[in-house]
Amino acid sequence: MKSDKIKDIIIGILIVIVLALTIFIMIKVIDNKNEEDNSKKTTITDSVKFKEEYEKLNGEVNSKNQKEYPKVEISEENVIKYTDVNDILDILEDGTGVIYFGYPECPWCRNAVPVLLNAATSTGLGKVYYYNANAIKNIKEVDDDGNIIETQKEKEGYRDLLKALDSILDEYTLTDKDGNTVHTGEKRIYVPLVVFVKDGKIIAHHMGTVDSQEDPYVLINEEQKEELNNIYVENIKKVQESSCDDKC
Repeated sequence: MKSDKIKDIIIGILIVIVLALTIFIMIKVIDNKNEEDNSKKTTITDSVKFKEEYEKLNGEVNSKNQKEYPKVEISEENVIKYTDVNDILDILEDGTGVIYFGYPECPWCRNAVPVLLNAATSTGLGKVYYYNANAIKNIKEVDDDGNIIETQKEKEGYRDLLKALDSILDEYTLTDKDGNTVHTGEKRIYVPLVVFVKDGKIIAHHMGTVDSQEDPYVLINEEQKEELNNIYVENIKKVQESSCDDKC
């Protein structure tokens, strides 16, 4: 009888140990699953934000010219990563990546974005760094007397951005009431601008869409999409190429 009681106690202890181990393993599995889910949420946050930011203008009209914004459809699985000025400057100084400058209200950008994202997916590019410089840029106009006036002051970091991108930027020009070109004496980040950077060097860039597109409120056709896609793909591959030589 005593021996049976000891066996029962031992069996009871073993059952408790097994149950404890089972519960511990289940807790770890749940924790790992939660970590994976949180990681996925973090990964897609920028993707969903970007999709919503651009698609919310579908069907809306630009109040400045009464034209309807070009419709865009963007996948939630896109590779957009929102960045700030410091992130961009770091990449331009010694980083590697593809940077997209643009903003939702820009009709040219709305033509370019779906093509850029498709090119990124087809080449296996992990991310496209996105920065909306529209919010920090300065805005200048020519008054009736021909004087250049500033209607929006630049914000911190914009001048550093202009300096870092100087070699690829066009001059910031204005037009007076008579249609004459007025030079401001500084550069401008015209969008959409896609910059391809490798080891801190700008190896390529592309501004706008394709030369044959005249009206940005009319979506580019399949032939134009293919032309633009080929430009993006070619330059993305340059970024992805190994910088090693035979001695690596």
